[in-house]
Amino acid sequence: MALPAMLGMGAIMAFATRVIEWIVTRIASRFTNRLAGILIWTTLYISLLVGLAVTFAAIISGISATLPSDLAQGIGAIKPNNFEACIAAIYSSKVAVWVFQQKRQLIDWEQGRPVI
Repeated sequence: MALPAMLGMGAIMAFATRVIEWIVTRIASRFTNRLAGILIWTTLYISLLVGLAVTFAAIISGISATLPSDLAQGIGAIKPNNFEACIAAIYSSKVAVWVFQQKRQLIDWEQGRPVI
């Protein structure tokens, strides 16, 4: 009688192992899908912001080239030599703060969602 009882217990253990494996696989699959989605959106946001920063830098650099010479000399007397670098630093800090806020919102949103 001990042998059939052990065989039945082995089948129950195998079934329980497969059920637990299925549950863990489902949770891991959903977690990795969410993480991949968050990484894709974050990468998209950052690349769009970098493109916007490059566009702003090109616009700022191109302004003085299109001004009349007297006006360009007048602005050149007031504007510092590193004006573009200053604007880039200000814009980069604003972008960094925005990215940090978005990351915090995504983490808060992700923590509020159920796992399964």
